[in-house]
Amino acid sequence: MIRSIRNSFLGGAAKRRRVFWCATIPFFVAVSTSVQSQVSARSTSSLASKVDLSIRESFDSNVYLQDKDPSLPGAFPAQRDSWVTTLIPRLSIGYGDAESQINGFYAPEISFYHSARSEDNIAHKLGLTLTLQRERMSFEQANSFVWIDGSKSGPIFAPPQDIPAVGGIPLRDRRDAIVYRGSIKVGWELGNFLIRPAGAAYIHDFRTHQKLPSETQPLIYVNYNDRRDVNFGFDLGYRAMETTRLLIGYRFGVQDQFRGVSVFDLTRFADSPYDSYYHRFLVGMEGSPVPWLKVNFLFGPEIRDWRRDTPVGFDRGELLYWLNCSATLQFSVTDSLTLAARRFEQPAFTSQSVYEDIAYSISLRHQFDPKLAANVGFQVYVGDWQAPVNREDWIYTPSLGISWQYDKNWLIEASYCYDWVDNKVPTSTAPSADGREYTRHIVTLTIKYSF
Repeated sequence: MIRSIRNSFLGGAAKRRRVFWCATIPFFVAVSTSVQSQVSARSTSSLASKVDLSIRESFDSNVYLQDKDPSLPGAFPAQRDSWVTTLIPRLSIGYGDAESQINGFYAPEISFYHSARSEDNIAHKLGLTLTLQRERMSFEQANSFVWIDGSKSGPIFAPPQDIPAVGGIPLRDRRDAIVYRGSIKVGWELGNFLIRPAGAAYIHDFRTHQKLPSETQPLIYVNYNDRRDVNFGFDLGYRAMETTRLLIGYRFGVQDQFRGVSVFDLTRFADSPYDSYYHRFLVGMEGSPVPWLKVNFLFGPEIRDWRRDTPVGFDRGELLYWLNCSATLQFSVTDSLTLAARRFEQPAFTSQSVYEDIAYSISLRHQFDPKLAANVGFQVYVGDWQAPVNREDWIYTPSLGISWQYDKNWLIEASYCYDWVDNKVPTSTAPSADGREYTRHIVTLTIKYSF
C-alpha cells in the first residue's frame, strides 16, 4: 500500500503532472491548516467524533455493462450478474464552535463482487472541510481525496461489443486510481453587495496499465487517460431580497488530458492535443426568494483556447455553455421536490477526445414519520462528444428508496435503480455503436450502526 501511494506521486508519470500533484493538493490543504490556529485558540471550541459501520448488500444484474455476447474469448461476458458485499467503516471528527469548524472523515469502502472477482476494490475516501464565519466575512475550503485500490487492468471487450456508454463510469470507478477534488470560497459582504473569490481543482490520476491497439487486437482494451481541471475567479453578488442574491461571475481555467494512444497515430502513445484554457462568464442566483423554494443557479458561455493542433474536423471555435443549478421545493414539512441540472465540457477518460457531460435529475421525498422516509427519482445522463468523434450516449435511470431510522444507533435503507442506454449515433456511421447500449438493475440493502 505504501509503495502504491508513493508511486502515485513519484512514479513514471509525466514531470509536469508530478509537479502539479505536489503543488495543487498541498496548496488546498495548507489553506485549511493556516486558519486552524484561529479555531484552536477559541476557548469555546469543542471536539466531537463519530464512528459508524455500514454493511451494504447489492445485486448487480450487469456488472460489465454489456448486453451483447463477445465474439472472442478473453472478453468480458454479457449480462454477468453478481452479489456485491460492501463494508464501510467511517470515522468522522469535528472541531470548532458556532463561527468556525474543521470537519474531517475517513471511510474506506471495501467491496467484494462474488461472481466477478476482477471488480473487487477498496475505495479509501477522505474528506477535510474548513468553514469560518466572522461578522461579514465567510470562508469555506473543502477537500475530497479518494484512492481506489483496484484492478490495474482495463476492461476488455470484443465485437459486437464496444466501450459502454460514457466510457463505463461504474467500471472506471472500481479500478486503481487517485482522485482529488478541492474548492475554496472567500466572501465579503459590503452592505447589499458580495465579493467572493473562488477556486476549484479536480485531478484524476489512473494507475491502470495502458496498451496499444496492436497489443490487444482484435480485442478492445480500455485505456484510461489522466485528466485535470483547475479554475479560479470570482463572484459578485447583490442582495435583491432579504434571502436572495443575484450573481455575476468569471472563471479562468485550465484543462489537461495526459498520455494515451495518440489520436494521430494509433501505433504510439503521446500527450493529448485537447489541452485547453477557458474563460467562463456566469450569471445566476442563490438563496430563497420565497419560503418554500431554495435555489442555487449559475449559467454562462465558455470560450476556449486550445493549446495544440487538434484533429481535422474539430471545431476549435465552438461556443460552449456551462450550467450548474439546483432547486428544492418544500411543499410541506414532509414533502419536498429537488430539481438539478449540470452541463460542462471536459476531456474524456477512455480516449483522446472531449465531450459535454450533461445531467438532469428530479427527486421527490416524503417523510412518513420521524423515522420513516421514501424517495423516488429520475435522471437523464448524457455524454455528447465533439466531432470528429461520433458518439452521443443517453443513460436513463429511474430510482426509488426507503430509509428507516430504527433508533439513534440503527439505520436501515433499501433502494432500487434501473439503467437503460440509448445510443443516438446510427450504426450506418458507427457500426459498433449499438455495443455501447446496456440495461442494468441494482437492488441494495444497507444496514448502518452508529456507535
